[in-house]
Amino acid sequence: MSLKTGISTIAVFTIVFTLIALAPVSAAIVHGVVYNWENLKPLPKAIVVVNTTPEQRLVTPNGNYSFNLPPGHYVIRAFYYKNGRLVLYTEDNITIENASGSYIVDLILFPPLNFNFTQPDVEFPAPSATPASGGQNNVSLYVIFVSSLIAGVLVAFYLFKGFKKRKVESDSGACELSPEPEKPVKVEPVKPEMPEEKEVKTEVKELEKGVPCLPEDLAEALDEIVRAGGRITQKELRKKLGYSEAKVSLILTDLERRGYIEKVKVGRGNVVFLKDEYRKFFGL
Repeated sequence: MSLKTGISTIAVFTIVFTLIALAPVSAAIVHGVVYNWENLKPLPKAIVVVNTTPEQRLVTPNGNYSFNLPPGHYVIRAFYYKNGRLVLYTEDNITIENASGSYIVDLILFPPLNFNFTQPDVEFPAPSATPASGGQNNVSLYVIFVSSLIAGVLVAFYLFKGFKKRKVESDSGACELSPEPEKPVKVEPVKPEMPEEKEVKTEVKELEKGVPCLPEDLAEALDEIVRAGGRITQKELRKKLGYSEAKVSLILTDLERRGYIEKVKVGRGNVVFLKDEYRKFFGL
């Protein structure tokens, strides 16, 4: 083999290995939103970790996260710290089968029931040390006294402002959860009533109570249940709302806690029923 042929062969192998090394690894996109369980709002500054090799992690700037993952089985975990202490946590399993697909995995963080899991190494800034007074005790005490007095006045002002705002909202009757007290009824001579008349009056009395206002997502779900005739499967409700399975489950739990609906386990899913008093109210 001549020197020229050997150099050409080495050059060809070099180009082939370079192209193989530079070829992008196919991976799927896994993304979603981290929610707070209390209000179902996106949770900024949450830490999301996925158990790849090496481990990937990110801090959500506005509650959104995204990872590029090759096919395999993964555990996605999310942590939220407040004042250096873990207050919310969740984890979810996901299997990537198609490297070119896109997966939406929304995460709802709850208070941790136990701490039998590995927390990510997070460094929190230490509080800065207070410099020595340098013998100026009188000046320092005066500054502390004035600062405390100003802070007390500001706190009292904001408390009074908040109390006044709540009083105005209460007087306006906005979003009250309990029905208004009934007006006094004039005493009239008792007249015999037929059973049908009593039933009609009772139904009218319940209709006058009204339905208290709800958050937008709860009201939307309740409207879909009413449109379905007061009975719908949880799977069908999720299709109509377009929310994730976790968010729909949390919405139904809230509606059930407020007394609007009840869930019944049927097979591998749930059937949602509107309570009888609200079925009468909506004319179902």
